[in-house]
Amino acid sequence: MTPRSSTDPRAPLADVVALAALAWVAAATLHEGMGHGLACTAMGGDPTNWSTFHFGCNQEAMSLWSGRIVAGAGTAVNVILAALGWLVWRGSGSLRGRLAGWIVFALNGLTTFGYLVFSAVFGIGDWNGRGVMAGVADPVLARVGLAVVGIAGYYAVVRLAAGMLSRMLDGSDVAANARRFAVIAWMTTGVISLAAAIAAGSDWRSTIGASIGV
Repeated sequence: MTPRSSTDPRAPLADVVALAALAWVAAATLHEGMGHGLACTAMGGDPTNWSTFHFGCNQEAMSLWSGRIVAGAGTAVNVILAALGWLVWRGSGSLRGRLAGWIVFALNGLTTFGYLVFSAVFGIGDWNGRGVMAGVADPVLARVGLAVVGIAGYYAVVRLAAGMLSRMLDGSDVAANARRFAVIAWMTTGVISLAAAIAAGSDWRSTIGASIGV
């Protein structure tokens, strides 16, 4: 078991806000640019535009599977970032280092599975019928499957993130400090995500998703 940090668990509010903000910006940039962008180029597509909420790729010369790879590449980046966050959390000896790792893990893990639910409910996003699920035989069944996997995965990430947070805190107020960290991080990323969605001119469905941090 990873030992708990002996550092004072009451990290300054500014530290939590700054780490969460940086983690969101990095995740959004890498999801669109490194994920969709590199996949688009690798699959023979032509990048057309890029924002924190969208990467345009001309896929006229692509096969069905190439298009699916481009659509799913952003989520794949989130999975990789979540794994890296867990490794940082596990290996860091300071509270701020472990907190940064925890935020990166939780943000990208919840984004990964929350996106599946988002696409299943609203029928838009990377996992919709024009993205990863393009050409499936039964679109309704595919959306139900996405929702089930997304909800189960989201719950698992929440449980794991809660355990990680409690193990890195000391003192008699572990539960209170854990709630404090979680709420501050969630509110910070939610506000930034909502602002980015509005600035990018996203439709109401994407804006709702952004406001709850998926």
